[in-house]
Amino acid sequence: MNLSVKMRTALVFAVVFLSTFFATMFIITATQSAYSTPDEYDTTVGNMVIKIGPKPNSTDVPLDTTITIDALSSATLGELQITPKVSISSIATEVSGPLSYKQIFYLAQLLEPATSYSVSTTIKDTPFSWSFITTSESYQHITSYFIATYAPWIALAVAIITTLFVVLAIRTRKKETSQPPT
Repeated sequence: MNLSVKMRTALVFAVVFLSTFFATMFIITATQSAYSTPDEYDTTVGNMVIKIGPKPNSTDVPLDTTITIDALSSATLGELQITPKVSISSIATEVSGPLSYKQIFYLAQLLEPATSYSVSTTIKDTPFSWSFITTSESYQHITSYFIATYAPWIALAVAIITTLFVVLAIRTRKKETSQPPT
């Protein structure tokens, strides 16, 4: 495969940029979390054991918590409702066992301090609900929250800077080799 010098150089830059971007994203997402993971509680709906979080009637739940439901893959979940109303920004699904999936509901904003929240849904067409109370402490912004939230932008900046350093190194090397010795 005969690639021109310009094409090889462009390919090197693309590989450097993409590998740096994805490596940075992986490191940030593997080490940081923008949400607190609640303790899970085993409960029964019909004849099926499920895990939910935060634990029913729990207190001092962090304001940045997620809502989790871990059930058999055959269990159909209805729309999740939170009262007082809280928007859900995204839902992640991960395999938690051979036949079960854990759905993680990420909230669009922090919960209010010292507030009672009710969560309701249907599981296999059976209404199900539970409640919890958030902590009275105000939310303390920590670095990991901001790093995880801005991970794509951080990864982009690191990839651009790394690629620019590689460009400068290649240009400097080309200038040195193209100049006649004195």
